[in-house]
Amino acid sequence: MIDGDAVVYELVLPAPAEQVFGMFTDPRQLVRWIGISADLQPRPGGRFRFEVVPGQFCEGQYVVVDPPVRLVFTWGWTDPGFGLAPGTSKVEVTLTRCGEDGQQTRLRLVHTGVAGDLGLLHDDGWSRFLGRLAAVTGGGNPAPYPGEEPAGRLTALRGQRDGTGSSSAGRTP
Repeated sequence: MIDGDAVVYELVLPAPAEQVFGMFTDPRQLVRWIGISADLQPRPGGRFRFEVVPGQFCEGQYVVVDPPVRLVFTWGWTDPGFGLAPGTSKVEVTLTRCGEDGQQTRLRLVHTGVAGDLGLLHDDGWSRFLGRLAAVTGGGNPAPYPGEEPAGRLTALRGQRDGTGSSSAGRTP
């Protein structure tokens, strides 16, 4: 959901908080749901970089690493065409144990600094990738990896928003 210059998602995942936290800090776990490669140094000031699709990288630094309850990192794209340089937006992930046995986790993700079309692109991306995270943490198979270029996806999203494009534009079969 877009809220001003922020994208906000809240969902319950069928896994303990420690496992969910690792999905954001362990490169092998991260690429199970988002990215095709990752270089992560999960400590305050450590590097956060992953390849979303070939040649397109998200990059920033970890700001807060408080296992297994909170993670904050800066975010941006290495491609200057996005107008969101590495480190210029911020993602905060808060994890809260829930469920009768505490083996579920309420995830709240707030990505700030993504106004306008950047909000549109990141809202779509987080929606798709968090769906993949839910499937992976539940032991299932995630939806096919979204392989389209972010710039092409943004064009398709603008068309959907403005009523000038089809909902399948820019999607990979």
